[in-house]
Amino acid sequence: MNIKRLTLGELGTNCYIASKEGTAVVIDPADDADTISDYLVENDLKAVAILLTHGHFDHILACDGLKKMTGATVYVHEAEKELLESPKLNAGDRFGMSKTAHADVYVKDGQVLDLSGMTFEVIHTPGHTVGSVCYLDKEDKVMFTGDTIFYGSVGRCDLPTGDENVLMESLQKLKSLDPETEMYPGHGRSTTIAGELKRNMYLR
Repeated sequence: MNIKRLTLGELGTNCYIASKEGTAVVIDPADDADTISDYLVENDLKAVAILLTHGHFDHILACDGLKKMTGATVYVHEAEKELLESPKLNAGDRFGMSKTAHADVYVKDGQVLDLSGMTFEVIHTPGHTVGSVCYLDKEDKVMFTGDTIFYGSVGRCDLPTGDENVLMESLQKLKSLDPETEMYPGHGRSTTIAGELKRNMYLR
């Protein structure tokens, strides 16, 4: 699997394009659908899916536009529907960006998505938001974590539907994964399970 990171928007949100044999999956299309589309075109990639780790505005700004450009199917956890469609809940109003997005498929914890040769397991990790998820590719030992966990830290829990106690419980799910799993968060640099078990106080 090839992974391209595009850091977009005022909040420096990571959008990832995971690709294999001409097929691409876009994880968290932050700002600027044109930049994402340009990368797909320049690398002769067909986007078949847009995976949303959660519905905060900075992760969905380009979602509807990219869907129109590519025809890709949009996936999000079933508990995130209300937040995805409400600028008040997704924090867009707070930052002066009234933004919503619409999903095609609502996923559940443990569901396995087979996306044209790429397979992702949905791990429900509420806490940052009620419907936050991580997408795990066990074969390639790759996981896209959204704002659940960062290099040395975790996502904030003071926005609508956030809950710090619930997040601490969700992190326990990650501790049991293969320590070599590479984690790609919604902000900042990538890391590994092993690295975070050593440095991240929230996993101890």
